[in-house]
Amino acid sequence: GLYPFFVSTTLGTTGCCAFDRLDEIGPVCKEMGAWLHVDASYAGSAFICPEFRPLLNGVEYAQSFNMNPNKWMLVNFDCSTMWVTDRYKLTQALVVDPLYLQHSYSESAIDYRHWGIPLSRRFRSLKLWFVIRNFGVSGLQEYVRNHCRLAKVFEAKVEADTRFRVMNDVKVGLVCFRLFGSNQLNQKLLTTINASGKLHMVPASVNDYFVIRFCVCAQSATEEDIDIAWKIISEIASEVLKTMQAEEQSEDREEDDVVKAMQKKSSETLEHKRSFFVRMVSDPKLYNPKIVKIDRRQKLQNMGVTSDCSDISPIGRHPRFRKWRSEDDYFSYHPTILDLDHPWTNPNIKCTKLASKPVNHPGSWMITNFPNHFES
Repeated sequence: GLYPFFVSTTLGTTGCCAFDRLDEIGPVCKEMGAWLHVDASYAGSAFICPEFRPLLNGVEYAQSFNMNPNKWMLVNFDCSTMWVTDRYKLTQALVVDPLYLQHSYSESAIDYRHWGIPLSRRFRSLKLWFVIRNFGVSGLQEYVRNHCRLAKVFEAKVEADTRFRVMNDVKVGLVCFRLFGSNQLNQKLLTTINASGKLHMVPASVNDYFVIRFCVCAQSATEEDIDIAWKIISEIASEVLKTMQAEEQSEDREEDDVVKAMQKKSSETLEHKRSFFVRMVSDPKLYNPKIVKIDRRQKLQNMGVTSDCSDISPIGRHPRFRKWRSEDDYFSYHPTILDLDHPWTNPNIKCTKLASKPVNHPGSWMITNFPNHFES
C-alpha cells in the first residue's frame, strides 16, 4: 500500500480564508510519521495579535511553518518566512557542497545555500527588519486589528441587505459575499464593478458558488472607505438586477410566443384530422387505396389505354405535361385522377413503358401518339 509522508495544511485559505484544525490533523500526522507543513501566507501576519493565536492551536505538531509578510505586514514584495523544527532534515535534502563552494566557516555559520534550490538569494530579512523597526510590534498589531474591524463593518452591511449573503466565517480581513441568485448573476456583478474602475475585487469558488472577495488592503483604510465601497457595490447591484430582470422578462415573452405558436399548430393539426375523419366517413375512396386503384384502372380502360399504368406516381400539380430533352423532343405524361377527369382527356392516348428512364425524368411512362391539340 501507500503511506502518507507529507501533509500540507492551511491557516487562511486563498478562497475564503478558512482555517484547518491543526489540533485534529497534527496527532494523525505524528502517528503516521508524516511531515506536517502549515501554510499561513496571508493570515500568518494576524498571529502577532494575541487574540488570533487560538487559531494556531496544534501548531506544535508542525515540522514547518510558512507566511508572507509582504501580504499583510507592510513589507514590499517579495518576502517569505519559514520555520522548521529540524533544519538538518531540510538541508540534507538540499545540500550542495562541491569543492569550489567549500569554505572554512561552514561549521560556525549558517550557509543558506543549503536551505533552498538556488545557491544565492537576496537579503530579504533586511527590509523586514526595517518595517519592524519603523512601526514596532504595537504599530503592526494596530494595523492588523484595524483591518479586521473594518472587515466586520463590511460584513454587517452585507448582512443588512436582504439581496446579499455572506459566504464565509469572517475571522480576519477577508469577506466573501454574493447576491442571492445564479452564479451568472454574480459574475456579471463583479465584471461590472471592476469595469467601473471604482473598485477591484477578485472571485473565488466556495462549494460551487461564485463568490466575490472583499479584502481590506489599504494601509490607512477607514470606515468612510468602507461606506463608499458598499455604496458603489449596492448601486451597481441594483443596476445589474434591473437589467437581468428585463432580460428574463424578454426571454419569458419569447417562450410564451413559442408555446402559443405550438399550441396553435397543434390545434390546427387536430382540426385537420377531425375534418379528414368526417370526409373519410362520408367518402371511403379518400382512405381506401384499393377503391382508388380500381377506380383508376377502370377509367384508364375506358380511355383505351393499352397498359394499366399501375405504377404511375401522381405529380399532383400543374402543368400536367413536362418536357424532357431528347432527340425526338417527346413529352412525358403522368396521368392522375384529376387528369382523368379533365376535359383534355383523349381516348386515343396510349402509354408505352420506357426501357430506360431519361435524365431528370420523374416518371417511367411516355405518350407515343400525342394529339395535335396538346403540342402547344
